Amino acid sequence: MRRFLSSSLCALAIASCGKSPEAVEEQAAPVALPKAPVVTDSGGPYVLRYFSAAAGELVAAKTPTEVPEGARGQVLVAPEDPNLQGPWLFVADLTKKTGAGYEVRVVDRAEIEKQLAAAKPTPEAPPAAPEVPAASAPPTAVAGQAPPAPAAAARDNDVIIYRTSWCGYCKKAAEYLRTKGVKFVEKDIEKDPKARQDMLARAQRAGVPQSSLQGVPILSVKGKIITGFDRNAIDRALGG
Repeated sequence: MRRFLSSSLCALAIASCGKSPEAVEEQAAPVALPKAPVVTDSGGPYVLRYFSAAAGELVAAKTPTEVPEGARGQVLVAPEDPNLQGPWLFVADLTKKTGAGYEVRVVDRAEIEKQLAAAKPTPEAPPAAPEVPAASAPPTAVAGQAPPAPAAAARDNDVIIYRTSWCGYCKKAAEYLRTKGVKFVEKDIEKDPKARQDMLARAQRAGVPQSSLQGVPILSVKGKIITGFDRNAIDRALGG
């Protein structure tokens, strides 16, 4: 995802990734952020890019109706007008409409790059040698008691948030679960390939097709898959 997002960052800026050091210094100077483009249902002179959790990459769309419901919370807007291209990003929330258009905010591109740099995984330390347990006698059955049962197999009874480091709605979902006192695990599907594989496996067991896994967050709540931050769906899955 970082590779695709970085490519989008370069495409949205006036300068290319290979610009001279002098130009880079000029870009680093404070700039006045422009007025965000108007995003409407009919589309316009821009390209929308949303993150597909199933594909693990950014997908292009021309109109908001082409963006899956679960991916509409944070959508990059790439304007065709060169006057609107620069060291900033336009991020649309296609779940919030203001009049005929959708809510679009302007974000400093440098801040996004800092977040991506901070999110890069650090090299993992080599695993410690496993401890060898001391030999012990097998457990003996006690009269009138059943023999000890084997360890239970892992089940989909936990709560997991599949997220990315830059996803604002992922943070909202985590905060909502905390306010309800629900224990959960967060897995970054950008940094950890196993997290995405785990998400796809749980979705398959729940009967949810990959085509429905668009955007982040994707939640697994007691075996039920929820796309996007949906308080009502979370409450229903938790049984409360």
